[in-house]
Amino acid sequence: MKTILVVDDERSIVELLTAVLEDEGYHVVTAHNGKEGLARLPISQPAMVLCDVMMPILDGREMCRRMQANPEYRSIPIVLMSAAARAGGLADCNYAALLSKPFDLDDVLNTVARVLSRSKSA
Repeated sequence: MKTILVVDDERSIVELLTAVLEDEGYHVVTAHNGKEGLARLPISQPAMVLCDVMMPILDGREMCRRMQANPEYRSIPIVLMSAAARAGGLADCNYAALLSKPFDLDDVLNTVARVLSRSKSA
């Protein structure tokens, strides 16, 4: 069972993604900001991270940058989520995909499956 770390400051989104992903057979670990997300990485050892871009304390951009700077986490694919029409400032963040909020749950599941299959073959 693959573990997915969901990082978002909106509890309703975390709860929805958790329910949908668990229904698909994934194990889900959650965090409500980038600082919590980084702290969960060594414990949960996720196969991928679904991360909101705009969050308090530590945003998704900085979480992505810190993961990329750490050799232990660099290979974990990150899917960013944003309500902004164009999530700017992501050029230095090596993310696997960007989901626009509000998102279609089928798009989320298809993106997760695609990213996980790519990371397995890499």
